[in-house]
Amino acid sequence: MNMNKEKRTFFQWLNFLIPYFYTAGITLILSWMIVASLLIGVNTFKENPKAFLLQTENTSNDEPSANTKESESAFSIIVQPFVESNFNQIIFRGLFLLFIWLLLFLTVPVAFKRLKRFKFLNLEFEVDNIEQAAIETVEISGTKARLMAYFTGDDASGRTLDFLAQSTIDFKEVLEYFLAETQLGYKNHPINGVFTYKIYNGTAPEKLYELVEESKESGEAAVCNKIDEDNLWKKSYLVFYFPYNHTEYITVIESYSYSFDILDKYLFELLHKTISKNLENIEYMVALTNAEEDMNIDQST
Repeated sequence: MNMNKEKRTFFQWLNFLIPYFYTAGITLILSWMIVASLLIGVNTFKENPKAFLLQTENTSNDEPSANTKESESAFSIIVQPFVESNFNQIIFRGLFLLFIWLLLFLTVPVAFKRLKRFKFLNLEFEVDNIEQAAIETVEISGTKARLMAYFTGDDASGRTLDFLAQSTIDFKEVLEYFLAETQLGYKNHPINGVFTYKIYNGTAPEKLYELVEESKESGEAAVCNKIDEDNLWKKSYLVFYFPYNHTEYITVIESYSYSFDILDKYLFELLHKTISKNLENIEYMVALTNAEEDMNIDQST
């Protein structure tokens, strides 16, 4: 069994943790506003119950001068008590902190990975280019098609022949070799897909039972992609059940960051069937060659 490991990069963890980080910050600010308001409310109720619901009047003994009265406008009389209120100051500070927090959120593009367009006041942010995404999709499909062509070509047949030992070839050994090559091909641009693979003989882990049964009944690869693509604790799976030469092989392709599509299903199905066909052809040629050698030996004797 190949124990290759998929490493999750720092930026993958960063992209995964940023939404939780921002949610925790907003929760902390809102919690501070609520707790501070409750503490002020309790203290105010203990000291002056009337002031808890009503605005207290200025009880100062110093009478304002005529000039002071004239200098006070209606605007200052209305706004000053509102601004000086402890409750209102908490609200203003909380809203200001939330505004700063959201602006900080906008400065981190990775947090908006799933958004195509975001509009804030008169500012509009374009995060995803639809035309570029279409081009990348075509490039990815073309790369997978080239891999399929390679599997069915003469180069793959020649490399399979290198595994010949004592007139036989180990199917699992050849499959592991080409899976490793496919793994390298997926890592590169434009696919940029990292996965690990394991080959089981007959029995796979219990958690994959349904996928194995689905593949066994349909004769095709079974795919189960995780719902949240950014969740680095979950994996996406591609499972293919393939019997060869009275042995059951179960190939499991799994990834934390890559979601499998229908082309992936066809690619890995084609890989198994091509290897099987190449092995049959090589072993048949070897058998004919051995038979001819035996005949020549018999004739010479």
